[in-house]
Amino acid sequence: MRITSRGYTPDLDFPKVQEFLFEVHKETGTFQNWLPTRFENNHMDQVEDIRIWEEEGAQRRVMAVANPETKTIYFIQIRPGHPTLLDTIIRWIETHTASKKPNPAEEQKIHIINIGGDMEREAALRKRGFERGPVYGILRVRDLDTPIPDAPVPEGFTIRSVRGREDYEKLAANIRTVFGHGEWFTADTLEGIARGSFYIRDLDLVAEAPDGAIASFCTFRVDPVSRATELEPMGTHPDYRGLGLAKSLISEGMRRLKDYDPLLLYIDGAADNPGANRLYEATGFVKKGTYFYWSKMI
Repeated sequence: MRITSRGYTPDLDFPKVQEFLFEVHKETGTFQNWLPTRFENNHMDQVEDIRIWEEEGAQRRVMAVANPETKTIYFIQIRPGHPTLLDTIIRWIETHTASKKPNPAEEQKIHIINIGGDMEREAALRKRGFERGPVYGILRVRDLDTPIPDAPVPEGFTIRSVRGREDYEKLAANIRTVFGHGEWFTADTLEGIARGSFYIRDLDLVAEAPDGAIASFCTFRVDPVSRATELEPMGTHPDYRGLGLAKSLISEGMRRLKDYDPLLLYIDGAADNPGANRLYEATGFVKKGTYFYWSKMI
């Protein structure tokens, strides 16, 4: 069957890509591709830079997607066992990214993120001159049968659901501080996220300090079709770290999550530092893989 590519149209392609992502996960049991909630959270960003490959014919089955995190950082979602198509996608990312360079005469470093151990992708990237660089993030998965830790909320703090717009300004400022996001991340950004099909307000949680400040936050995103659940984001403001708030917040979220019959619970691209590792280990998450930057000058 011949495979062709085209630009991504959200209204037409989003449901097809969601189905494709979960089909491949069921088939392989791996996380080489994103799962549906992460793609939904990303797919309206830089739509003009997303590319979709599909089989010709009546069904037009999705075979692969290339989607950016930034203008120079890409992810590849692909059905396994198609090395020729993989090479085609990498070439497209190179050509497309080069066409967007501010100064065509200057070299620019581009990156493709890949989970360690995927030999087919690593071979394809090396063939095109990419070299493995630093860690992008850690894949962590939690066994849903593991007991939820007893993690009392520190005295004076309260765990509650986000109340909507009245919380978004404070929460957006918190997220900018914790993750270093620029001023583009606003209350409007959070309002847009809350319109996602994965969003359940009962699972969008904050720890509130005695003075009403948002001290810590986390969201459990449940794909309504597959019930695959992603913990994203998770963070604590620097002024409130070391109190056990994050552990209390995650534990409360996992208790609530039981009511939604999750298929699995994972963190895709968790921070790799001693504090984050201790937190996720203490709440039952197990490291399942490491994502790396693969980089090349073009």
